Amino acid sequence: MEKMSETARVRLRPLTESDFPGYQRLLTLPAVAAANGSPADADPEQVKRWLAADRQSPFAFTIEDKATRRFMGTILFYQHTGDAGEPSTGEYDLGYFLDPIDWGQGIMPEALDGSLQLVRQASQQPQTVWATCYLSNHRSARVLEKLGFQLVLDHFVGPSITGEPVAPQALYRLTLQPVEK
Repeated sequence: MEKMSETARVRLRPLTESDFPGYQRLLTLPAVAAANGSPADADPEQVKRWLAADRQSPFAFTIEDKATRRFMGTILFYQHTGDAGEPSTGEYDLGYFLDPIDWGQGIMPEALDGSLQLVRQASQQPQTVWATCYLSNHRSARVLEKLGFQLVLDHFVGPSITGEPVAPQALYRLTLQPVEK
């Protein structure tokens, strides 16, 4: 299966160890950390552990500027787990972040659409993609809605990676039908 894709402005390719400088820079920007619920003051060793874990995701993409090859962000599809903690076949939890200099330009919907096409091509069965966003993150909610995600739960408090109280979130779902061959 092809794990690379190009859109009009971006290239999606597998997330690699060489992406660490851009990955670390973005995840420690206060605006990106706040949107992701992660600490902006994470030390380099913690960020390396996050990158290593993210690279193990079934689909882990780097978003890079097609013209300049600049690291712009990531799109991650984590294996979804069921209520009993077991991995769910054909279900993913979506995570993504983008450099704030690229916010508001339609980059993320473009990149996500390309990544969703790659996920669709990977299976002959329907797949479900779950996504959450903070209620205060209106841009992320618009991105998800633009791509056809349906609001499932408009207010819940999910777990935190830091142990701190978490802001209320919304839960979205998208069902991907397989690509006909």
